[in-house]
Amino acid sequence: MSAPSFDYIAYFDEAGDPGIRKVVPVDPSGGTEWFVLGCVVIKASREKEPIDFIKRARMIINSRQRPDIHYKNLKAWQRVKVCQEAAKENARFFCLASNKISMRGYKNPAAAATSLHPNNFFYNYCIRILLERVTEWVERRSLVDFGEPRKLKLVFSERGGHSYRHVKTYTEVLRIQEEKGRLFQNVRAPRFEVLDTNLIEVIRHDQNAGLQMADIVASAFYHAANARASNWDIEPAKALKPRMATDNALVANAGLTLLPWRTWKSPLTSDQKQIFKFYGHKL
Repeated sequence: MSAPSFDYIAYFDEAGDPGIRKVVPVDPSGGTEWFVLGCVVIKASREKEPIDFIKRARMIINSRQRPDIHYKNLKAWQRVKVCQEAAKENARFFCLASNKISMRGYKNPAAAATSLHPNNFFYNYCIRILLERVTEWVERRSLVDFGEPRKLKLVFSERGGHSYRHVKTYTEVLRIQEEKGRLFQNVRAPRFEVLDTNLIEVIRHDQNAGLQMADIVASAFYHAANARASNWDIEPAKALKPRMATDNALVANAGLTLLPWRTWKSPLTSDQKQIFKFYGHKL
């Protein structure tokens, strides 16, 4: 059976790791303090535009050694330039940033069962939260563009250790739960009118320009939040503002979502809070 047609594409990449058994700085040998998911949404008719963006950005930052862009390999000034250029694109950016200290050692058998993979439940939960925001935006946008909800293709950056088959199955389980009124945390839910589990693809980062844009978004916010690092810098993430998704003119909890939810009890330092306050989070 052929895949359904689609009119939008969402590219996903990540920075940091989703492990929560041990977390830095509480555990010196633990996983990263932050886990960040970035997403770039474009119309399917503009699918080739990220290729032109990567070519243009490479010229601007004088990067001629390789055909792709990987944010972590860029110098500080190059990161700002790349983000400034990305903010000119016909796209919308989304980001979910989770400070994992409050999740350290957390276990949720029910959530693990729903995600169908005990080692991926936190990752899948983060994907769900981001999908809620992305699909809400796509549904609104497609009503403007086409007068009806249109389908969204999900493209993930291939990473070792993640079971994307379980992401697909998890999404289908959420759809069934939503249909039956059994969806956990149902204040917001992915808009399944624009989702189809047959429209999920996994591609290597270096083979897809859209994924490289998603890496830029995820990594810029990761480095803006990770204030304990020597290369902490909020300027690249601030430069993305023109393309950050909004809901009622607000970026907070739409284009940029912060976990844990109880931000007033957040363990964040004043430096870590800067980027979130810039985008309207009340901390």
